[in-house]
Amino acid sequence: MAQTMGTVDKALILLEFFTVAEPEWGLSELARRAGHDKATTLRLMNSLMRGGFVEQHPASKKFRLGRNILKLARVREASFPIATVVEPVLNGLTAETGETAHAALGSGSGMITIGIAEPQRSTRVYVDPSQPLPFHATASGIAYLAFADQQTVEGVLSSTFEKHTERTVRNAGELRKVLSDTRTRGFAISARTFETEVVGIAAPFFDTTGHVYGTVAVATVASRFSQDIEPSIAAAVRRAANEVTAAIGGVPPIESALVEETTT
Repeated sequence: MAQTMGTVDKALILLEFFTVAEPEWGLSELARRAGHDKATTLRLMNSLMRGGFVEQHPASKKFRLGRNILKLARVREASFPIATVVEPVLNGLTAETGETAHAALGSGSGMITIGIAEPQRSTRVYVDPSQPLPFHATASGIAYLAFADQQTVEGVLSSTFEKHTERTVRNAGELRKVLSDTRTRGFAISARTFETEVVGIAAPFFDTTGHVYGTVAVATVASRFSQDIEPSIAAAVRRAANEVTAAIGGVPPIESALVEETTT
């Protein structure tokens, strides 16, 4: 069973390499990127092709995402339309702040973007919807992690801290301090920690049990950001996150704890 799960994990990780910027991969380059030999990578890709999760271009022989990915996305959205819920919230947040707004859900390896709204201005932050947002290097990841369960937090603290810029969090001790500050404030701010010209402010939203489910964030061009506008953007982001929490029938963690206490 352990060997089977290991194979499944490896196959699923390969899917994460497919992004808007890199939608197709050759076997050799994918194997090199994943750290596998070509035989192992081909075996995993053949399994994914049989399931319809990837397909191979008939001429170039490069791999790309298959049609079953779209099917699963439709099922997910139909059963729990979180993307539909966040869309008007993000549009309102962008209108209020004049900056790019986005929402993301937590996953095992980082944050997955589920919605983006861009302002009508020439200079703005572009958020790649297919690029995972690292927990330790982005406002979205830190806002999520600050309110996540202990197992999730410890898993990130014990992992490798990839350096994205000179300001990226470098170790577990530094990240613990950042998470503590975020819990106190109720929102996360990351200045030039993932991309050198981007400042992000994010706040969490919660599910029906009071557990953190995802985040709402604003990403602004660093040269346009100042401490004078930080409070207004942070307040807008927190209001937006609270709006999403209410829209999905969620409750903040403190309120959830009070409900549990009164029912026991």
